[in-house]
Amino acid sequence: MVGVVVFGLAVVLGVFIQYQARDPRPPEDVPRALAVPALYATMGLLAIIGALQRRPAIVVAAGVLCLVGAILSVATIEFAVPGALLILLGSRTQALPTRHRSEAVIAAAAVLLVVSAAVALLVMTGERCWQATGSPADPTYTVIPCGGQAVLVAGGQTFASGFDSGVLTMGGGLVEAVLLVGALTLTAVTGRTPTSTDFQPLVDQAPPL
Repeated sequence: MVGVVVFGLAVVLGVFIQYQARDPRPPEDVPRALAVPALYATMGLLAIIGALQRRPAIVVAAGVLCLVGAILSVATIEFAVPGALLILLGSRTQALPTRHRSEAVIAAAAVLLVVSAAVALLVMTGERCWQATGSPADPTYTVIPCGGQAVLVAGGQTFASGFDSGVLTMGGGLVEAVLLVGALTLTAVTGRTPTSTDFQPLVDQAPPL
């Protein structure tokens, strides 16, 4: 249930980011309202997988990721509460006897993949200068060389211009997607319950003398 709440908060975060992006500026190559919530949605999915597979280490790892992600901005502080709950619940969950000692390594690898995805998304960014022509209701954006003069573009008078740093790029979004899928795949595949190999063939015993 806590994992579902984290996933729902990620959706709400996406709506909030989309609402904040109404300021006049050209769209990024990777929508921020999709890329950033994907990180938190992955945390919720990890918690759900860990709970369904009775893997306390994965649940605790999801909680740690929520606590780390809560410090990203004021808009993500709400992930601190479910993060603390996941750590508490994970520490009290009894693991299945079939789980082996490498669970801690798998959980650490999942955390590393998600953190690396966040770093790639926020580091592999770019800069751009732009201007908007036409009308605020139906603007036309044009990326222009930074440090240069305004470019005359057919379609109306320039009503806005600016310089953006930290623009999300296609490369950063692609690396993020690969790492997040890798974290979920690693967790789901390694959590499969192994089939029993203790097969005892039937042997016809000789009748007693």
